[in-house]
Amino acid sequence: MIKRDKIKQLFANDRGAVMVETALIATVLGTIGLGVLDFGLAFTRNMQLANAARAGMQYALVRRPVDEDYSAIVNAVNTAAPSLTADSGRQVNTTLYCECPDGTASDCVGEGGEDLTCDDGNMRAAYLDISITETHTLLFSYPGIDDTLTLSQTATLRLN
Repeated sequence: MIKRDKIKQLFANDRGAVMVETALIATVLGTIGLGVLDFGLAFTRNMQLANAARAGMQYALVRRPVDEDYSAIVNAVNTAAPSLTADSGRQVNTTLYCECPDGTASDCVGEGGEDLTCDDGNMRAAYLDISITETHTLLFSYPGIDDTLTLSQTATLRLN
C-alpha cells in the first residue's frame, strides 16, 4: 500500500512542470528566433544591394557614361554597398541597349556616331541596366537549405 500511495503522490505532484515546459518552449522559440535573425540579415543585405544599384543609376543620371566607360558607375555602386566579405563573389554589370517605341531592339549609335531613328521615324530610346549580384553566407546551417544565398538586384535607367 505504501508504494501505491507514493506513486500517486509522485503523479499528483506538479512541481517542476513549469520549468520543463519553459525549457521545451524556449528551445523552439530560440531556434525560430535564430532563423528569423539569419534570414533577416540576408533580406537587409538584399535591400542594401538594391540601394547600391539605385545609387549607380543616380550617378549615371548626373554623369552620363562616355564612350561606354562604366567604371565610374561601378565605383558608385561599390561605394554605396561595400562588400562585407572578400569572398562575396560580387559582380556589378552595366548594359547599354536601345529600343524603338514599339519595343523592338535597335542599334544605339550608327557608323558615323549619329543617333539612329527607328523605321517609323521615331527616335529610339537608350536604356542602361545596372545589376549587382552577391553571394550571402548564412550564419547557421538549415536542413534542406543551402548555406549560401545568391542576392541580385537590377535598376534600369532611360538615358533619353
